[in-house]
Amino acid sequence: MHYGNFWLCTGLLLLAAGQLTEAATSLVSYHDDAHPGKCTASETDILSPGETTVTSKFCAKITCENEDGLAQIAGCIPQAPLAGCRWGPRLNKTAPYPECCERIQICA
Repeated sequence: MHYGNFWLCTGLLLLAAGQLTEAATSLVSYHDDAHPGKCTASETDILSPGETTVTSKFCAKITCENEDGLAQIAGCIPQAPLAGCRWGPRLNKTAPYPECCERIQICA
């Protein structure tokens, strides 16, 4: 019985860790008095709470969290390249998120 609980907890932890590695997220205030109750990320990205948009301007997904303009931004995960390697340019900067994050490592 204890082994069942152990594997359940292990599985849940692995599932949570997988979700954390999908994107680098941050919270940003996109409040604009010209658009009350919305998140104004740009002139064209004006979101109501709960709405999401994908932007190629900086390769991210923006989700409006509340009427105060608080938004969550999910962007590319900053990762160090392997030893002796460096990151090449993004493969497709204009692809939708998260495909726009893809890059190749250049190793000597």
